[in-house]
Amino acid sequence: MAWPYPILKLKPGKEDLLGKRHPWILSGALEEPPKSTLVRLADARGRVLAVGTASPSNPLAVRIFRFEEAPLDGDFFRERFEAALSLRKVLGLWNPEGGCRWIFGEGDFLPGLVVDRYGPALVIQVGTAGLEALRDLWWPVLRSLAEREGCTIFVERSQSGRKEEGLQPVNRLLKGSLGAPVVIREGAAKLSVDLMKGQKTGFFLDQRAHRLKVGSLAVGKRVLNAFGYTGGFSIHAGLGGAYEVATLDISGPALDACEKDWAANGLDPAAHTRMEGDAFELMRQLEPASFDLVIVDPPAFAKRRVDVPQAFKAYKDVFRLGARATADGGLLWCFSCSQHLDRGRFQEAVWTALLEAGRDAQVVAHLGQPEDHPYSLNHPEGFYLKGLLLAVQ
Repeated sequence: MAWPYPILKLKPGKEDLLGKRHPWILSGALEEPPKSTLVRLADARGRVLAVGTASPSNPLAVRIFRFEEAPLDGDFFRERFEAALSLRKVLGLWNPEGGCRWIFGEGDFLPGLVVDRYGPALVIQVGTAGLEALRDLWWPVLRSLAEREGCTIFVERSQSGRKEEGLQPVNRLLKGSLGAPVVIREGAAKLSVDLMKGQKTGFFLDQRAHRLKVGSLAVGKRVLNAFGYTGGFSIHAGLGGAYEVATLDISGPALDACEKDWAANGLDPAAHTRMEGDAFELMRQLEPASFDLVIVDPPAFAKRRVDVPQAFKAYKDVFRLGARATADGGLLWCFSCSQHLDRGRFQEAVWTALLEAGRDAQVVAHLGQPEDHPYSLNHPEGFYLKGLLLAVQ
């Protein structure tokens, strides 16, 4: 759509929302539903205050890209892409053989766009109709920069949030060839990532630092990795010197990948136990206080705000089972990736779980998302990954 984009007006008094520089405008703040996927957002008098993408069917009606009247053109996207890349390089996270989130939506001031690098491959997620309308502007810029950085394989996994935008899910190879999972290096570990069938963009890059920490503490330990997916925590524990590691997951293919990676990293198959099935059921069958290190990293039980009460119960139950399985003096990692379960409610779920398990614990560390998943102070919703490392008695 050509610039200038159509004007979309806020209701009288709602322009104060923009003073907080929050990138989201809900439909109730607008005089009428958006008729265009790209808009100039104006106050009730018609004074343009911001530019962004819009959706008539999504309660989150407008996502702001610029708090000024200027187009979303190739130069704009190049500047944002380069700034995000520079930050990753400054932080020492940009490794041609590793995995790194390059673009994290609102956290990099590009709402609705996620870009992950896995060694030679780039995976994108496009979450809004406005970004789809602008694809011919931003995609050539992103591809050019990625090729400059050594990427030769390009994949799109656009699924999350697209239904609310009236878009169909996308799962496709954009450029290059991909006959097998790609392999990335993460510390001492070699980890395979299935870019076409794996969870999210293929892997959970947000747990990188915590996987490395588990590896550093695993020597001589018995380790349980619950909701283990393809076994990232397990591989690091094995390489760190754990004498036994159990990986628990409901997905057979994920556990197959875990076992392949375990062997590919030169680890003894006899030191790894595969536990396939429902985590709640299998953890109830575990011998109490039988693991020195326990990682409980469940999926997002609260995908919507209305899910929080039921999610709280599920988190509490699974953390209780994790505490029950942790040996006296052992370490327990509890995580939630549900944005709608705030830090206070998360900690309450962990506290209640320990009470019900009859265990005392010290909080050793508060954990969260890594540096390549930044969030803006103006957009606290971008903080989603919460964790506690507990020393259990």
